[in-house]
Amino acid sequence: MKESEVIQLAKNCGFSVTKAKALKLEASGREYYRINLTPNETKVLCYLNPKNGDHENFLHVSNFFFKEKIKSPKIFYFNNNKGITIQEDLGDKCLIDLDLSSNSKKIIKKSLTLLAKIQKANIPQIPILKSDDLIVQMHKFNEEFLNNFLGVLPHNDIDKLQNEAVKELAKQPWMNCHCDFERRNLIKHDDAIAVIDFQDLSRGPIGIDLAGLIIDHYVKYSDNMISSCLDHYCYLMKFELNSKEIFEWVRWGAIQRNMRILGTLSSLYISKNRSFRLKDLPMILNNLIDLIPKKYVSLKNHFCSDVQSQLLNKLNQI
Repeated sequence: MKESEVIQLAKNCGFSVTKAKALKLEASGREYYRINLTPNETKVLCYLNPKNGDHENFLHVSNFFFKEKIKSPKIFYFNNNKGITIQEDLGDKCLIDLDLSSNSKKIIKKSLTLLAKIQKANIPQIPILKSDDLIVQMHKFNEEFLNNFLGVLPHNDIDKLQNEAVKELAKQPWMNCHCDFERRNLIKHDDAIAVIDFQDLSRGPIGIDLAGLIIDHYVKYSDNMISSCLDHYCYLMKFELNSKEIFEWVRWGAIQRNMRILGTLSSLYISKNRSFRLKDLPMILNNLIDLIPKKYVSLKNHFCSDVQSQLLNKLNQI
């Protein structure tokens, strides 16, 4: 939307706004704007076309986050008919914009502390992910990323890998799952880390959110740092496991998650010409290849040769 449209939308909801600045557009279609009520008082307006969804689950989870003292934006106003919420402005220190070269371990461990709190929180009446949901999400990789975006035929072993992923995820503990717990959705606020964009919170395998933090789309962490962080997570969750065992949860969570994201971002480009995340595809694909078990040697080779080269060629044409 144009600045004038955002200002008018806020005014229609009773907020006297002098300025509006676009913050980000999410894969979900949500648009975020910083609005100025006075020169020194700002809030965040989130808009989602009511034809494409609503804010009900976000509001429901937000209420329980408040009760559980999980740091997240306060909701000052919502109107599902207009498709907006007006939220607390937590500032600009999104973790995706921070330089992690010197204190990455501290930031990730702090984020894991937040994740553990979310996973264990008492939040009733949220959706439960099913095996069929996980499969449908991964099939976006076959249909949207490989077929429609790249024009590459799926390898014979893809279905086998996806079925194994679902079986492995079923063995994990299932708790509250943000479904997109990554640095893009975490904000450093004062001395705490706050979580945003939790409208898809469901009961699901814990490896998916762990993967969102540990298998980063933008930074590759060392094995030593990953082990240290997962040991910290075991301590927080009181799991009598070691980091290698927990990493297997991360592996299968990342395989499922990365396939879903590659498919989703490709679909958004094809259907709505949204190219803002295409630059992330090579790293997401690289991470996926690294995590596929060695027994899938033919599939890994196919991804390394045919799929990677076709992806680079495609991105160079856009």
